[in-house]
Amino acid sequence: MGSNDASSIVNPIHPSIVDKLDPVFAEIYNRYQAPQLRADQVPYEVYNRDREKYTFPTAKVSGESPDVASNKIYKVPVSNPLGEIDVQVYVPTPDAIASSGLERDGLLPALVNFHGGGFVIGGLESDESLCRKLCQRVGCIIVNVAYRLAPEYPHPIPTTDSWEALKWTFKNADDLKIDPTRVGVSGLSAGACIAAVLALLARDDPSLPRLAVQLLIVPVVDARFIPKEGSCDPAKTPYKSYIDFEFAPMLPLNRLIWFYNLWLGTDEGRAERANDFRASPILADSHANLAPAVIRCAEIDPLVSEGAAYHEKLTAAGTPSKLKIYKGQGHPFGHWDGVNPTSKEFVDDCVNELKAAFAKK
Repeated sequence: MGSNDASSIVNPIHPSIVDKLDPVFAEIYNRYQAPQLRADQVPYEVYNRDREKYTFPTAKVSGESPDVASNKIYKVPVSNPLGEIDVQVYVPTPDAIASSGLERDGLLPALVNFHGGGFVIGGLESDESLCRKLCQRVGCIIVNVAYRLAPEYPHPIPTTDSWEALKWTFKNADDLKIDPTRVGVSGLSAGACIAAVLALLARDDPSLPRLAVQLLIVPVVDARFIPKEGSCDPAKTPYKSYIDFEFAPMLPLNRLIWFYNLWLGTDEGRAERANDFRASPILADSHANLAPAVIRCAEIDPLVSEGAAYHEKLTAAGTPSKLKIYKGQGHPFGHWDGVNPTSKEFVDDCVNELKAAFAKK
């Protein structure tokens, strides 16, 4: 990978961040993101007319995606408001199933996954590479959910859609060859917020089996302190990373502002929506008796303090939680495993944690 000519750079790494980034992450950023505008740097209407123009080319850095036995897309009805969403079910190959040793009575564990994108962007393709790798390397079924997005479908619709997708997974477990006692949830960023909320909802729904694991990757867990504009006030935010990494690559504070304004709105009801535990799972009445958590954070990320705080909240309530922060990495590093050794380490870690979680029951 070679660096771009300085004249082509529109988003250089901020001086406050340069010395903190892993050199490999910085090189990838400089090659693929520095020369182009991000979605949050244009009005939503401009982004929406040509989404590809403002989308990071993840496929160029995510490495080879393995073949799976099948990856059928299902249409799942949702009710708030009425509609349907796409859910893609990845099934591992017979060889992967045999090598994993996780099949029991013809049934496999399943991970229900929710993509990132600030509740505004993304879709089934966002996590495709990671879904395929986890499917084959863990030997589990992956249920990848394309919930509806803001601003057309603002909070709480992404989460209510996702809750219905999780219940659909349990309802159709027999047909999908899923072991309902070994179902976990996962997500990246906004998707991790959804996964955390669903872990809370599932605990409180006596009709559902206990979840096996919640894998929270660079999670959003507290929506109260991102401003509608400008910088964060250090005296009013409990999250130091909002201040330290305001100009982080890929997910600077301005991008969070853009997402949250579209997701939660800018009207007088914003604070009430942000205080809803479905937007801020850290505010739930109780964090006891939840599925064991695996929390994975990037060090150079405005959200890293949130991830650490949620880990502390869970452990204080007696819920098992494992926290790992990847040094020198920015927010989306987990998708860059084709060219970034730390990203490969992250994928390996996820595989090992999921294998262990699904082998317990």
